Order: sequence, then C-alpha cells, then structure tokens
Amino acid sequence: MEEVEKARKQLLQLAEEKQINNYTAELQAKPEYHKFLIGRGGGNIRKVRDRTGARIIFPTTDDREVEVITIVGKEEAVKLAQKELELLIKNLDNVIEDVMVVDPKYHRHFVTRRGQVLREIAEEYGGVTVSFPRTGVQSDKVTLKGAKDCVEAAKKRILEIIEDLVHSYTYFKFYYLMIAVLLVSCPSRIFVYFIISGMDLHLQENGDVSPEVELVPNKCDIITISGRKEKCEAARIALLALVPVTLDVDVPYDLHRYIIGQKGIGIRKMMEDYEVNISVPQPDQQSDVIKITGLVANVERAKQGLLERVRELQAEQEDRALRSFKLTISVDPKYHPKIIGRKGAVISQIRKDHDVNIQFPDKGDEHQDIISITGYELNTESAKDAILRIVADLEEMVSEDIKLDHRVHARIIGGRGKAIRKLMEEFKVDIRFPQPGSNDPDRVTVTGLPENVDNAVDHLLILEEEYVSIKGNRSARRKPTQTRGEHANSTQGGPGKRTQVPRSPNCEAAALPTAPPCHPSIILNRFKGCFII
Repeated sequence: MEEVEKARKQLLQLAEEKQINNYTAELQAKPEYHKFLIGRGGGNIRKVRDRTGARIIFPTTDDREVEVITIVGKEEAVKLAQKELELLIKNLDNVIEDVMVVDPKYHRHFVTRRGQVLREIAEEYGGVTVSFPRTGVQSDKVTLKGAKDCVEAAKKRILEIIEDLVHSYTYFKFYYLMIAVLLVSCPSRIFVYFIISGMDLHLQENGDVSPEVELVPNKCDIITISGRKEKCEAARIALLALVPVTLDVDVPYDLHRYIIGQKGIGIRKMMEDYEVNISVPQPDQQSDVIKITGLVANVERAKQGLLERVRELQAEQEDRALRSFKLTISVDPKYHPKIIGRKGAVISQIRKDHDVNIQFPDKGDEHQDIISITGYELNTESAKDAILRIVADLEEMVSEDIKLDHRVHARIIGGRGKAIRKLMEEFKVDIRFPQPGSNDPDRVTVTGLPENVDNAVDHLLILEEEYVSIKGNRSARRKPTQTRGEHANSTQGGPGKRTQVPRSPNCEAAALPTAPPCHPSIILNRFKGCFII
C-alpha cells in the first residue's frame, strides 16, 4: 500500500507540473510582421525566449490561422512573453513615413533587375515600402513607409549597401574555359557578372599564356567582380578554385591496365570518388602520362589517390615476382602416386602447408621424373624437403609376398574395403591382393618399413588361421607350431621372399622412423591362443 500511495503522489505531481508548464496563450500578428518579430537568424525571438523561458510558436504557410502566434510554458512566463510580443506588434502597427537622402548615382543599383534589392529589403524588414524618385526626376530623396522599427532597420540596411558601393572595387579576369558557372551572391555583398557566349581561345591549359600569341581578351571571356576590395579578392580566389585544371601524372605504362580495371570499373570508381576526369593514353601510344582534369582540390586528391594505387600495384608486382620462384627436383616416377596420395590428399596437404604450387609431369613428357615447385623461395625449399622425406621413407620400404588362402581374402578386405583400409592405416603398410584370374590367387604383397611389414604379416597370418578355423575348413589350416618362415617355405618352395624398393640416385635417405609396437591382438593370440577382433 505504501508503494501504491507513493506512486499515486508521483503521478499527481507529474500531472500538476505538466499542467503548470502547459499554460497556453495566443495573440494575433500580421504575417508580414513575423519575420521582423523573429529577426535575422531568429535573434529577436531568441531574446524573448531567454528572458521569459516560454516557447513561442509561429504558424507555417500550411496553417489556416496564419496570423496566430502561440505561446506555451508556465503561466507567469507566458504572460510576460505575451506582453513583450504585444509591445513589438504595437510598434509595428504604428505606420510611419520617413525620408532619407541617397546620392542619385546609387539609385540605379536599387531599382535595376526589376527592383530585386528593394524586394529583398521589404521581405526582410516587415514589408516596409521604399520609393526612389522616378526616372528623369532629379532628386536625392528616398521615401520609406512602414512600422517605425522596420523603417529604421531598412534605412540602416540601405546605408550599408551605399557604403559598400562607395568603397567598391571592380576586378576583371578572363578565362578561356569554364566547365561550370556559379552565380556568387549576397553573404559578402559582392556582385559577379558572367558574360557567356562564343569564346576565342587565347590561353593555354591552366591559364598559362602562350608566348607566341598576343593576349587579347574578348568581352565574352570577362568576369566582372564588384564590391569591397577585400571581398572581391576573396571572390576571385573562390572563382579560381572553380576553374578546372589538368595535371599530368607519370604512371608506368605496364600498370595502366590494372588502373583501368576489368571493363573500366577501376578508373570509373576513381573518377566518381574524386569528382574528376581521368584520361589514360591509348595502348598504341605506350605513354606513361595519365591526365587528371577537374577542380584544383579534387585534382590534388585524385593525384594522391592515383599514386597510392601505383604503389599498391608495384608492391603486388614485386610480390608476384617473389612468388614466381621455381624449383625442380628429380624423383623416380614410381614414387609419384605415393607422393600424390589417395585422391591427391598428400600433395594437397603439402601445397597447403607450404603455400606453393606443385606440378607433376604430364604423360608423354620427355622428363617423367621432374617435379616442379613454384612459390616463395623459402617455401619451395621447405616443400622440396617434405617431398624428399616422403621419398626417403619410400626408399626404406620393403615388399614381402605371403600366401593367404584366397577363400579368406574377402573377409580380410571387408565391405567396400573398410577392413583392409583400417588395417593398412593401423600398421602403416600397403597390402595388395591378387587380381581376379591371377595365376597365384593366394599371393598377397605387403609393402612398408621392415618392422611394420613384419607386424602386418603376422597379423594377416593370424587372421587367416582364425577365419579358416571358423569355417571349419581343417584341411586348409596350418600346424600351430609352424612359424611364418616355415609357412613361406612350404607355400613357395623356398625361404620367405622379401624385396627392397630400390633407392633413387637423386634422393637422400632419411632416418628410419620408429615403428609402432606389435598390435595388442597379436600378443594376446600368441600368449593366450585366442584372437579378438
């Protein structure tokens, strides 16, 4: 209950504060007075807000009540702001007529261009009317009519314009080319006149004068700037910044195609980013000069961007040269399948580990023993060492032929070769069974390091004995006391045959790796007379 009561009090307090802060009042003012009430840059109305703390909302052109001004805030602040605004409006309602003296030589400035200057004064100062003497009447009297404050402000503005005209300075400059012409006006109260028509080209690029041509400006080439001298100079600098220039940038010819990019996408992006035009010479010219045309600031930015792109491309060229180092090694072709591996697994791993490209000779090549390695020099050396280590291991391998009853081959191989692949991975050997229709269907060849071959052969013989005993084929069983050598003698008519893979003359021998211990199932079978699969 206490929390509920506390929340109720807070809500009532917020409602009361909102009610206090939302007091509203309205007052009427002619729309032409609004600009004067607001003041230049909102200066007048800001002062009222700061003094009273009330919000003052003027109607927009879309509102139906265009004369209603709304004041929102605390009652005390709203009434104070209303009082100040009513006083301002009352002063504006007091229409007066005043006269000021303006030298006739300046009258033309105010009435030319259909009285544009006078219209601007009327809009800015509450609709005050300014009347100059009619053409042909010799008088220096100018009449102003309107609210007192508006008339005084308009008189002050007219005097400011006359002061600018008294100290005016006219600057002439002519150019042979202007891509874009902008009318510069009012904030600095200078006047810029452009005469645009046919042009005679008397200047070279970037405004440089040709020594062979006499500089004779045409009227159509002249830009006239009038106003105070310091402001004319600022306008001249601003206009010069609008004159397009062309800059030559030296870029090696062999990099041009990379700067242009595929279907021109690279050069178009640079032109869009820097707002310039970039001209690349035709390939048959074989020129190193790229031209950039545009505004001075944009051209300089584009130049820096282009040079940065050149540095990137040169760095890429150097990197490509380093990556193009090529190394060749000679390896007996009989080892190539082992280096490639099943479905290219071994060679793919070497390429990935050393970040190189490895190429084997194509069928029919003159040098069938040459393997090419391409990449960074250090990487190619490490990849070469990895291949030579594989070759060294292969050279240490031996092959042994044993007799296994062909009736158990399918059991040893397993469904889709799963069992034999697992066995070869476990003993790190290669086991080859005879092809269908072979003259010796019982011969199986085991290849690998000597110790691994011994372990694998023992395991195969045990599997044969186990499978034959399970089938109950007693006639095919060997005597339990028969050793692997005796078994080989009885099946081959001589000592067990073991052939060593010949060493390649171009490869160095590697240290013989330590073979894994005998499989636990073999030990169990030997000592317990049983076999566990």
